[in-house]
Amino acid sequence: MKPTILTRRKLLGTTVAVAAPVRARAQTLQHLDLLTDWKPAPTYAGFYVARELDAFRRRGLDVRIVEGRGAAVAAEMIATGKEYWIGSSSASATAIGRSHDLAIRSLAVYYRRTPTVVYSRTEDRIDAPRDLVGKRIGLVQGSATVDEYRALLLANRIDRSKIKEIEVGWDATALLDRQVDALLDYEEIAPAELQSQGKRIAVMRLADFGVRLYSLNLLVNEMAWTSSPQRRHTAQLVEEAVQEGYQFVRDKPADAAAIFCKIFPALSPRFVELSMQIVARQLAVPIGNQTRIGWEDTLKTLSSLRLLGRAVSAEEVAIYD
Repeated sequence: MKPTILTRRKLLGTTVAVAAPVRARAQTLQHLDLLTDWKPAPTYAGFYVARELDAFRRRGLDVRIVEGRGAAVAAEMIATGKEYWIGSSSASATAIGRSHDLAIRSLAVYYRRTPTVVYSRTEDRIDAPRDLVGKRIGLVQGSATVDEYRALLLANRIDRSKIKEIEVGWDATALLDRQVDALLDYEEIAPAELQSQGKRIAVMRLADFGVRLYSLNLLVNEMAWTSSPQRRHTAQLVEEAVQEGYQFVRDKPADAAAIFCKIFPALSPRFVELSMQIVARQLAVPIGNQTRIGWEDTLKTLSSLRLLGRAVSAEEVAIYD
C-alpha cells in the first residue's frame, strides 16, 4: 500500500535532500541548494516542475531542492546564510522574522491568500466561523495554522472560549474517529487527500472570512541580495525559473500533476491531480507578484495577533520590482 501525505508527515521526520537528475555538462553549471520549508507536496510543485522542465539549467543553474522542517525554521536558516541563502517560506514567517531583525527579504509571493482551511465532515455543516461555536476543533501545537485560526476568530468577533480546542497531531485521525468536529490544514493537503479517497469533506477557507494574509513566498538572504552582485543575479534567475514552474502549474495543472507523480510515485495520482487543481487556483497573478498593499494587510493581521517583535514596514519585508 502506498503511503499517503497524511502518513508521510510521520514517516519523513528528517530533512532529506532531493537531488536534481544528473545530465550532461552538469559541471559547467552553477550549483545551488534551494531550501523549501516543508516536505514534498503539490504546494511546492513550481519548484520541482521548474527543475524537471530544465528551467534552472537553461539559466545556468544546477539546483538541488532540499526539504525543510517548517516555515519559521526555513526563514531562520536562510537568514544565517550558512547552508542556504534562498528558498521558500510563508509570508507570516517572513514578516515575523523581519520583526525580529532576521536578515531576510521576500523576493516573490506565490500564494496571494492563505490556503489554510477549517475542514470537517460535510454532515456537520461547518460552513462559516459562527458554526464553530460549541464545536470541538483540533489544533496542532506550534503550527502557524493556530495563529491563523486566532485571526479568523478575531476577524469575526467570535469568543474563543466558546469553542472547545483539542490538541491533535498532523493527520486526520481525530476527525475521522469523531474526536473533533473540525481540523485545520492547507486545502491542498489533508482535505484534498480525504476528498480524493471519497470522504465527504467540507472546507471553510479562512481567506473568505477576513483572514488577509499572504502565504507561500520566495525568500532571499538580505546580505546575499545587497552585498553580492553575483548572488543577486542568481536569485533573480531562481525567481524567473520558479515563476516558469508555477506558470506551468497554473496553465496545465493536469500535466503538472503527472510530472509530480513521476517524481514522487508513492503519492496517490488522484490526490495529486485534485491537489494540483487547488494550487493552480491559489497562485497569484501574475505569478510571484507581491504588492505593498498585500504586505500591509499581512502585517496588519499579524500585528493584531501580537505576533510581531516590533513594527515593521512593507518596504522592510519585501523587494519590489
